[in-house]
Amino acid sequence: MKCDVCGRREATAMITMIVNGKNATRRVCAQCVRRMQRGDAYAAQMALLSAMDPPEQEAYCPACSTSWADVRRRGRVGCPVCYQAFDELLQPLMVRLNGMAQHSGEAPAAETAAAPENEIKAQITRLREEMFSAVNAEEYERAAQLRDQIRLLEGEGGEAQ
Repeated sequence: MKCDVCGRREATAMITMIVNGKNATRRVCAQCVRRMQRGDAYAAQMALLSAMDPPEQEAYCPACSTSWADVRRRGRVGCPVCYQAFDELLQPLMVRLNGMAQHSGEAPAAETAAAPENEIKAQITRLREEMFSAVNAEEYERAAQLRDQIRLLEGEGGEAQ
């Protein structure tokens, strides 16, 4: 029989998993077993996805129209909204792959973390007031610098007015 993970080589091992409370047995070739033992997340993900039962009704992502069958076949979701659309189906997989359902790693460094939206809006408002004051005082170079700062902040998440 062919390997259930890669579908190319002859299966030499059987892996039995309990998925959603049901036993699922998959035949796996020696190379795919080595990849799983080595910690290759993609191979493990494919083995787990192929072992999962399809849902009663086919689920689709409302944003990109990716179906659960597409996710199982490709081994990846189509867009960020897919994580919400397939949450119920992906939770057991995430727990098996990561050991937990949610990310628990480090937060981004302070300089790369995005400022809260309220702070950005407040800063844009303050800079606009300074820019108009500079124009009224005929300090056009200063006004141009402030305008550039406002544009930069608007690109980072503020709203254009």
